[in-house]
Amino acid sequence: MKGENLESVKVREQIRSVLDLTKAGDIMKTEFEVVDPETTISTVVSRMRALDLHEIPVVEDHNKFVGIVSYASLIKRRNLPITTKAKSVIEIPPKITSNTVLTDLAEKVVSTSYRQMPVLRGKRISGIVSREDIVRIVPKVKELASMPVSEIMTTDVQSVREKDPIRVAVDLMSKLEIRALPVVDDAGKLTGIIGIKEIINYNWQEQRRETVGELVGSSKPIEIEVGSLAIDHPLTVAPQTHLQEAIRIMIENKISTLPIVEDEKLKGIITTYDIVELVASFKARDMVYVQITGLEEEDRLSLDVMDEEIERELKKIAKISKPTLFTLHVSKYNEAGNVAKYSLNGRLITEDKVFVAKATEWNLMKATISLMHTLSEMVKDTKEEMVAQRKKVRISS
Repeated sequence: MKGENLESVKVREQIRSVLDLTKAGDIMKTEFEVVDPETTISTVVSRMRALDLHEIPVVEDHNKFVGIVSYASLIKRRNLPITTKAKSVIEIPPKITSNTVLTDLAEKVVSTSYRQMPVLRGKRISGIVSREDIVRIVPKVKELASMPVSEIMTTDVQSVREKDPIRVAVDLMSKLEIRALPVVDDAGKLTGIIGIKEIINYNWQEQRRETVGELVGSSKPIEIEVGSLAIDHPLTVAPQTHLQEAIRIMIENKISTLPIVEDEKLKGIITTYDIVELVASFKARDMVYVQITGLEEEDRLSLDVMDEEIERELKKIAKISKPTLFTLHVSKYNEAGNVAKYSLNGRLITEDKVFVAKATEWNLMKATISLMHTLSEMVKDTKEEMVAQRKKVRISS
């Protein structure tokens, strides 16, 4: 193993050892909200809205865990009547105990996209741990605390215009499985942030609500413009801002999405999910952690072929820079008649850097091949730049 690669491995091991000094039991909250399996969805959404929660545990018989109800699951099942019971829409998250170390905990959060998850003791809930609880640990690791946000931000940012109907924002959130979007004017200048919470709060004022979709704003047509509900003058940071400072702003202001702005233009975005994903990338594992989301049922037949292409390209990348985590989200939409077009957003974390890329094609496999090729070229270019920089340093010294 080359000296520079060995040094990189040592640094990663040091970071992981610091991160994993923290376990779920050290950061979980022991006071938390729950609902009964027989509670109606109307009441569940009301509780979640009032308490600003995106997930809520369902329990019976003195905190015996049954499952979780999430906004994400409700949006997907938008046609359910609001009289539906919580037990009919529960999901079962990966098991977390008080002894689950931080990197493993982060990977479980990434695999579900939940904002908070239950910590179990046997079959009962002993606490709740959130993305924010994980993120709070990152500034304790100096190598991560001093990292510029530009190194992990998403640069291909999906946004909406001020004059777009709310329907556009809701559909985009549903396709991308995200909960907030930047709002820009016609010149591309950031003017606000619109989140699922603002849409739900508005929709809750409506008198007639019969389905889950009407509660969360994903079924009932909403004619008002995005600008009417967006939060004006959002907090922002510059690309060179250290991760520690970005985390401080997020936690102190209780926000999960932070736009990256330079010269008044939106350059990227960073979320608590991105930071949790970074933590998960340090987990000790023999293979690259790969997660694909957003595939519709009719496209799942392509999953095996996609996996093969991704694995083949990741092996090539590994010869340049060891990959640790790769996530891919698939969005599908009809651009011309009934012909579907695929938009793929990929995020690759290697031992050297975080890479984000996008590919759009009429064919899912072509999009996958294009995305992986782009990531491979990005990794290759970055490695060459690093080698060239080291040579300059040696010559100057």
